[in-house]
Amino acid sequence: MLIKKFQAVSMPEALKLVKAEFGLDAMILNSREERPKGIMGFFRKPYVEVTAALSAPSAGRAATEHLPEESRVNTREEFRNSMLEPLAREIKMLKDKVETLFDKEFNAEKRLLPLIEEIRQEPEPSPGPAFADVAMPAPFEKLLMQAGDMVELHPAREPDTSSQQTGKKGAGESKPDLSAFAEELRQNGVETEVARTLVERILPIIGRKRKADALRKGLRQALESLAEFTGEEKLGDRRIIALVGPAGVGKTATIAKIAASAAEQGKRVAVVTADSLKPDVAKQLKQYAGSSEIVVNTATTPQKLAKFMESNRGKDIILLDTAGVSPNDNEGMEKLQELLAACPEIETHLCLSSTTRDRELDETVRRFQRYAIDRLIFTRLDESITFGSIINVLLRNKLPLSFLASGQRVLGDIEVATADRLSELAIGGKLS
Repeated sequence: MLIKKFQAVSMPEALKLVKAEFGLDAMILNSREERPKGIMGFFRKPYVEVTAALSAPSAGRAATEHLPEESRVNTREEFRNSMLEPLAREIKMLKDKVETLFDKEFNAEKRLLPLIEEIRQEPEPSPGPAFADVAMPAPFEKLLMQAGDMVELHPAREPDTSSQQTGKKGAGESKPDLSAFAEELRQNGVETEVARTLVERILPIIGRKRKADALRKGLRQALESLAEFTGEEKLGDRRIIALVGPAGVGKTATIAKIAASAAEQGKRVAVVTADSLKPDVAKQLKQYAGSSEIVVNTATTPQKLAKFMESNRGKDIILLDTAGVSPNDNEGMEKLQELLAACPEIETHLCLSSTTRDRELDETVRRFQRYAIDRLIFTRLDESITFGSIINVLLRNKLPLSFLASGQRVLGDIEVATADRLSELAIGGKLS
């Protein structure tokens, strides 16, 4: 009897080698999966080793060779179905499991390695109070944030009854938890990634402090560095402001509020409407503004708008109220662009309702940005419960914020947007 081992990358390949050398009379004595030896062998693919044998030729072999072709085919099919296919399936399943586990462990280690290294390089803390009273190092906070655990950065502490007896700070005066602050932002509508960006910007500002005042100050400074607020530009310079946006966001009411506020400051104001679908909008604006000093007119074409701008060149502020246009209305957007092109000096402010969902807000900004949007105005704040969506849109789209509008009053229900006011709203503040 002749015995020989055959090696191949898979069982079918090994059987081909056996068949090529021993023919159909070969007997499979053993088969197993092997991996190259040595350290590097772990990273190489395993191979299959088959031990086969060939018996000495016999008288019955000649008769076998003369069997009908159909019998030979059936014999090969039965051999493959009974041994090879189940074995091949099992080998493939084991191989897939090993590769999946290896990839998972390798990627996890690769992702956390820079943070672990940063922690190792942190200097040893000097002797001081108990661990419960010491703020965790920043790299450890970052590591927990990276793992998605921003809520439980620090464990809750039990009230210190001994401190009440000794006159020290009680539990009610303990420093607010940074993770609780981040959770408050998320509860108010700030998305997790945006909240993480804010916290990462706040940490260098406040250092080891965790007091509520320090956190609020840090949030204000973080917003000032990450967003732009342009409502307080000098009104002494001549400004032409156009309000655009979808229907129903409150453009006409906001125009009236800006006009009345500017007139209250002694500015010379002119208002023009381009909304041909609302023939009485000029009268409505006049009623809103409530001042005989405010010029109100209609211009529904680029030519008429250019003529109105020329005739009111002496005004301090000219406000243009446009018709509501859906972001999906390409024809309407093109007409709006032609109208705005009649005056290159126009500041285009996109009006957005604070009650709109984040995804729709982002899509509206994206579509209107194709037509050179300069600033954002958020309206209907009095109808909102949370205000985090304003921060989400500002930080994702990198557009300045000019005004915040709320309520029905023409005077008093609009304010210049500032980082201080936005940070107040973001941590549970209410409209006054």
